[in-house]
Amino acid sequence: MRRWMAAPLLFGAIAALALTTEPPRARAADPVEETFLTPDGVQLRALFTKSEKNPGTDPVVMFLYPPGKDNTMAKGDWKGLAAVLAKEGYNVFQFDWRGHGKSTDIKDPERFWNIAGPGAQFAPNPFTGPWHTARYIKGAPVAGTKKLKNTLTFADFNNPVGYAPAYLLDLAGARHHLDTKNDAGDLNTSSIYLIGSDIAATLGLAWMTTEWNRPAFVPTPNQLAANIQGAFPTYRYVPQPLAGGLPNELGGGDISGAIWLSPARPTSVPEQLVKGWVKLTPKLRDNNPMLSMYATKDAKGKAGADFITDEVLVATPPAGSPLGKLEQTQKFEVKGGGALSGVALLGANTGAEDTIVKYLAALQKNRAKLIRKNRGFTAPWSIQLAVDNSLTPNGFGFRP
Repeated sequence: MRRWMAAPLLFGAIAALALTTEPPRARAADPVEETFLTPDGVQLRALFTKSEKNPGTDPVVMFLYPPGKDNTMAKGDWKGLAAVLAKEGYNVFQFDWRGHGKSTDIKDPERFWNIAGPGAQFAPNPFTGPWHTARYIKGAPVAGTKKLKNTLTFADFNNPVGYAPAYLLDLAGARHHLDTKNDAGDLNTSSIYLIGSDIAATLGLAWMTTEWNRPAFVPTPNQLAANIQGAFPTYRYVPQPLAGGLPNELGGGDISGAIWLSPARPTSVPEQLVKGWVKLTPKLRDNNPMLSMYATKDAKGKAGADFITDEVLVATPPAGSPLGKLEQTQKFEVKGGGALSGVALLGANTGAEDTIVKYLAALQKNRAKLIRKNRGFTAPWSIQLAVDNSLTPNGFGFRP
């Protein structure tokens, strides 16, 4: 178990800072618009704000907003937080989910609709294949279709909740994009932080689970040559089992921590499912510290923070439990936040930005010397989502 600072000292300092100072005033950082592809061929729009210190060696913070109608990365003061973090020495990356904002282009329709020939398609995904997609997305191809639909908006989602697992493919694409920037010397993916609001916390947890089930570096040709379990012989076809199993260094080890603003669990996501992600991935609990923030009068946000901290991660185990106490996985009440929730905590003089900066600094102390390593990936490591209808009749009936 990694420890950065004793919890009472860490949060005593945070509380004092929040009461005595204004939010850091950073000059407006100029974000650069970028694009990247998901494993299933959707082009997503993103913004990258470069660290004002040493961007090539500095860590990266990824913002996650809750998917939903009319939600985009421009809603809320994410830009203000990005400017603050850039001044503190963090690169910042944010993007619009598929079907949100400007992320509406399907650049590879054959791949997206999963109808390409065996020599060109990746392993079929139950949330994008034509045998399921008709339930989730309007415009799925039918017999005789000559031109494939190449746009995707939120209005195209027949079942937004049921289709939500596909957002994990957006995160897989984002990770690959960041690794590509890492290999180009633009940032350092040896330390990745997540800051998400509302139900994005649930998506973030699910994605962190998948990161502990993939290699941190591109597999060797010998690893990729294994066909004993039906794997394809080249890295282009992912996911796939590797010869000898997964290596010691996994993608989840690059995630330095997460901060959730008023975390929430959609009612379609069973409690036991979320707990199961962490139970089956013990390295996540031990190596990915999390701070759940909520305002004093935000009962829903507090309930979400309690659920993640006390029930999912069990930060303070009961006597006799084999689990160790997690010093840096904590809840934090934003006393000046009133009933504000989620991204509304930002840019409102609540002290939330100070808390975020202090928490990240405490975690980064032990990761400051982690060097940038070449990742070598030429395509995103796709997430093969498995449908499990026994988990919930309609919703997140999947296991990442």
